[in-house]
Formats: sequence, structure tokens, C-alpha cells
Amino acid sequence: MKRLALGLALGMMLSSMAMAQGAAVNAPKIDPNSPAQAGRQALYTYLDGIAAKDEAARREVIAGITTRAQALERQQEVRAKLLDLMGGGFTRTPLNAKVTGSTQMDGFRIEKVVYESQPGFYVTALLYVPEEKTNAGILPAPPSELGGGPARSVQNDKPGGAKLPAVVMAPGHASSGKAGDYAMAATFARNGFVVLSYDPIGQGERLQYLDPRNATKMTARDPYPGVSLAQQSTGEHAEAGLQPTLIGDAVARYFAWDGMRAVDYLVSRPEVDAEKIGAFGCSGGGVMTAMLGAADPRVHAVATACYLTTMDTLLPTLGPQDAEQSTPGFIAAGFDFADWVELAAPRPYAMVGTVGDMFPWKGFLETATEARRFYSLFDARAAGAAAAAGTPLPATPTGPALNPDTANKVSAAAPFQVIAGIGGHGNLKPITAQIVGFFLVNLAGKSADAYVAPPADAAGASPLAAPDAPAGALQVTATGQVATSYPGSETVFSLNLKRAVGKVPEFDPQTLLQVQTAVRLVTKAEAVPGPFCADCGGAFDHFTQLPFPDVAAHPGIRERTPAVLLVMSDQVGTPGNPTKEDFEKLAGPWPGNLVVGFVPRPAPPGTEEMKAAILGPFYMTELRAELVGRTLLGMRVDDVIHAVDYLASRPDVDAKNITVAASGHMGLVALHAAVLDARIKHVTVDHVLESYASLLKAPMPVDAPQDILPGVLLKYDIPDLVRVLGDRVTATDWLAGTADLAAK
Repeated sequence: MKRLALGLALGMMLSSMAMAQGAAVNAPKIDPNSPAQAGRQALYTYLDGIAAKDEAARREVIAGITTRAQALERQQEVRAKLLDLMGGGFTRTPLNAKVTGSTQMDGFRIEKVVYESQPGFYVTALLYVPEEKTNAGILPAPPSELGGGPARSVQNDKPGGAKLPAVVMAPGHASSGKAGDYAMAATFARNGFVVLSYDPIGQGERLQYLDPRNATKMTARDPYPGVSLAQQSTGEHAEAGLQPTLIGDAVARYFAWDGMRAVDYLVSRPEVDAEKIGAFGCSGGGVMTAMLGAADPRVHAVATACYLTTMDTLLPTLGPQDAEQSTPGFIAAGFDFADWVELAAPRPYAMVGTVGDMFPWKGFLETATEARRFYSLFDARAAGAAAAAGTPLPATPTGPALNPDTANKVSAAAPFQVIAGIGGHGNLKPITAQIVGFFLVNLAGKSADAYVAPPADAAGASPLAAPDAPAGALQVTATGQVATSYPGSETVFSLNLKRAVGKVPEFDPQTLLQVQTAVRLVTKAEAVPGPFCADCGGAFDHFTQLPFPDVAAHPGIRERTPAVLLVMSDQVGTPGNPTKEDFEKLAGPWPGNLVVGFVPRPAPPGTEEMKAAILGPFYMTELRAELVGRTLLGMRVDDVIHAVDYLASRPDVDAKNITVAASGHMGLVALHAAVLDARIKHVTVDHVLESYASLLKAPMPVDAPQDILPGVLLKYDIPDLVRVLGDRVTATDWLAGTADLAAK
């Protein structure tokens, strides 16, 4: 049951990660509805049931808001709670912005921009500046830092040097980052908007986990070099989100702050009217736009596309989404997608959706209906026709449509608009005119009919197509990656380490009761040791592993005998997946021990969660649990306690002589269970994570989501569990946070 301990150097992880990634790519697709997945689906149903109760309670609260004063009070409460869930705000520091080059296009120019959202944490962006040839004032174009020709003068696009409206644009979840938004950004620029299109964390030129073996590799879809060890942008986000969680932060705070610093940069530009700044993004960019619109009142108009729905419709269908979208405790705190919209009221807001989106259309309409009523408390023009009054909703759109959530005609001047299109996720080309029109009305003070369509050959149908942009025009840094252009630059990992220094307390030795209290608080474990009940409801009614499948016992046992509970892993080939010989060894010679083995939930693991191989098979399950205020580790602890209930109830077991044995990830579960259950006389573990502090210091944790506990380092660490267990625990082969606990 040995396993590989990985070194601190990131390069030492590469071979094992490459094998894991290959396995993930070649793994057969799991049918979530197959009988073999019943246990996992039962767990999802259980967690989604918790979410449904929380969301029902939230709807009652929202229904009780009937005045503007109550709406303002709700906004203040939600804003404070969200900030607390994310871990608090940042201190504004100098941007140290630089322009590294400029490209002249037909009707606009593209400036290559880099700024620091935090000291040493670089953001790469493209600034699209409209240029209408008039007899306007002359503005100097910023000089190039990395070549591209001498500085030149360009004409401002408004008579007398009038300032322009501007839009912060965030791309969807694609490794191309800002380059993927070229077509939309160019269209906005041709309509008179300055656009700052930036790379989010883990996308474009901001890979957090750049593969040093492929640091300059270019792929057919990516206009910049670099390959991520986390496979894709969603893997980058997921991996970056693990360690902040340990200190009570959410990675969403980093994403939101990058957007707010984008506003800071626009405000600093002489071309931009600081009173006319908007934000737009689709898919993953919609997430960032929703957060930015809610957090920064300087954003005067917001359009969020292909993201907004309801948790009630999302969880049973698409499931929870990436780390920046799944702040721990979000649902448990009484929040839903609509809160992002309602925090922006009464500033103009457009919800943009497509009827065939993977984010459920039904939930989109439900959020629109709620948000429209909330907005109407600030401005009656936003109000919709009440279906309860006998006015049916319009039919599902079969083409571009405005405000399909209500039967009444909504004025273009109303602060809340719904823009609907047909097709699937991100199919915005047919409704680009309506999206840009929303900003023409609310930022430029024009009619939506003033929309200027792009030239037919300006951009292809693909969001990555930029046939009219010269090679290199969309690359900001010299190497195509911040990590190699700015050696030693900060990452989420390094910033989190620095933040932990001031946030993680120095603990005095705690008593057993204090540690038990902390474990309950952090893991959310609920089971209380007591009589066994296989079908009495509660947390155990969805656990499908009973009766225990593997029992090694000596025939002829008549008297009560010691028992060993072997907590097994269902990850094939892991140390927690014991052999028949392991059972026989634990049983020992006559009269020996009764040995019972079981697999805590969820079982079996599924490959549908493989955002990246380094995350292992339980990442999305952990996110689903965290959203409703639970943890996978805590639920597994509940399962162990219930299993001890089972053993203690058997007439052939000495209830005062029960041992729990486990390895790897399950060893950590066993330690927590032993702290909470005094009936566990002894716990034997091996190859267990030595401390959460060491996981915090690992450059790139492997298969860590199933061990993650939000805020654990603010309350206790693994050595605290061992200390209070004293001689009740035997542990061997502790592993550092750089190790893969699931490797033999």
C-alpha cells in the first residue's frame, strides 16, 4: 500500500500527471443513469434536495420584498454576506499599466495593455479605441514598450475631444482568452465604444499552471503559446480555487477584483467617460460580468449572456460549475443567480440568453421574472405583466426577441431588459445588434437603431476567427505568457500563501472538546454516535452501501469479538482499495477479528467530473456539497460513524473494541471520525496527508478536492487531530501536500 511521494518542484509532477491526463482522456464515458451510478445519483439527489429547501426559503424572503426600502436593505445584506463568503476585499494598489504595442485597424486601433491588479499579478488586455476621422482634437497614442514602431498621433473620434463610452469585456471559458472576444469587441468599437477585453485568470496569456515542457507550444485554436498542466481553462480555475478555500477565501474574489481593476484602467484613460462605463461577457465571461456588475457601482450598464439561470434548474441538469461560480456556502446563505442581477439595481441591466443553452432556459426565465419585479421597485418602467392576472407569457422565441419573460411591451428606456436568441450556448451572432443596442441606449445616449453592423468580411462565425487582424495583434506579452515574460510574477497560489501568513492563526493546544467542536463546524459532519438504523431517514437514507459487501470473519465465532472497520476507496488501483489478502491479514489468527469493509459515498467515482486529471474524480461533487454548506469529507465521516453504529449493534462484536483502518484519502476521513466517535478504540492510518498547511504550500495539489475543507486552517489542522487522539491512533508514512494520495 505504498504510494508515490512527489517532490516540491513542479517539474517532478509532470510524468505522473501526464499519465493521469492520458487516462482521463481515454476513459470511457460514464452513463450517469446506469444502475452502477445509483449511489452517486442518490448523493446528488440528497444534496440537491438541501439546495431546493434553501432556495424555497429564499423565494419566500424575496416575495416579502414589496418596497424600494426593503429592496435596498436586501442589497446591503446580500453584498455584505457575499463579501464575507468570498473572504473580504482587496486594497487598491498602483496599476503600473503599460502599453506594449498598437495595431491600426479599419475604424479603430488595438492597444496591447498590461497592468497589475495586485502587485506583481499581471493582467493582459486589449484596448479597442474607435477612430472616426473628423476634425477632432488630437490625442497621442501611447508608445510601444516592446517594439511595434514609434509613437504617433491619432485623431480622437468626437468633436472637441469629447470622451467616449467604454465597456469591460470578459471572455468565456476558452484557453484563447481575450482573443476569443475579438469579433464582439471589434463590433463594439465600430459602434463608438472603447473596449477593454482582458484575460481572466488561467486563460489566454495568464496560465497559472504553465507546462514548462510546452511553454512555447501553439495550437490551432490558440493565437498564443502555452499549454496548461491543468488541461483547460476550467481546470485552471478549479486548481487555483482549492488552496484559497483552505483559508476561508473563494477564488471568485480574485476574478471579481481583476474586473474592478479593469474599470480602474478605463477610468485612467483620457478617451473614456468615467460616467459611461459598462460590462459585457458571455458564458464564463458572463460569470465575471455578473460579479463585476454586482460589486462595482462605477459600472453603469451590465449585459450578462448565457450564464444566468436558477440553482433549482442547474443542479439536476448541468450540475454545479467551476470554482469561481461555486463559492462555498452560496446556496446555504440564501443566494441564487438572481442576486447578482438584483445587486446592480437600479443600474441598467440586460439578461441575455438562448433558448437552447446548456444553462436551463426555464431557470433563465424564472430569474428574469424575479429580477424584473425587483427592478420595478426602483423604476415602474421595468415592470412586467403578471401571469397571475391572466396574461400568458409569450411563446418560446423562434428568433431574436426582446423581453420574452413578460407579455407587456417594455420601453427601451426601462432599466431592465431581457434579450433572447435561439440556438445553443454562446450563439450571440444573431442577437449582436440587440446587445450592442442596449449599450447604445444606456451608455451612448443613442437609439438602438443606430447600430452599425460589422463588414461582411470583418470576422467569421467562429468567436476565435479574426481574419482581418494581423498576426500577433492579439498577443500582449513578448513570449505570449505572463509566466515567461515576467519571471517571478505572482499567481493565485503565491498570493494565497502570502495572504495565509496574516490570516491563519497560531493555535494554542486545544482540548478534545474544542477540536470536536471545530471539526463539526468545518466538516459539517452531522452523525451522532448511537443505535444503528438502516432506514430511519436523515443523512443515511441515501447511503446505498449497506449491507456491507465484504466481511472476513472466522466461522464458528459465538462470543463477542473485536472488530475492524476497513474504510475503503472505490478508486481502482489506489491503496484504499484492499485485496483479499489485506482482509485476511486484518482478521488475524483464530479467534481473530471480525473485519467489515465498506466504501463511503459517493461510489463509484465517475469520469464526468474530470475537468482535469489532477483534480481527480470528486471535484464537482465537492463543489455541489460546498454550495449547500456541506463537505464530501464530512459526509464520509457521517458514513463511518453510521458504520460503527452497525458494528456496535452486532451480537458478535465487542462494541468496546472497534478499530477503524484506512489509507490515503480515507485515512483522513478515519481520523476525523475517531475524533467525533469515542467508540472507536483505535484508528490505524497510513499514507495520509500530514497537514493542510503542507497542502497550502504545494505548487499544484493532485486529487485534492475530496480532502478540501473550507476555512479549515482557521480552526485546526491534521496534527491537532492526532494530538487529541493520543495513543488511540497509529499512523505511518505521512505524505506532504505535494503527494498524490491516490497513487500506490
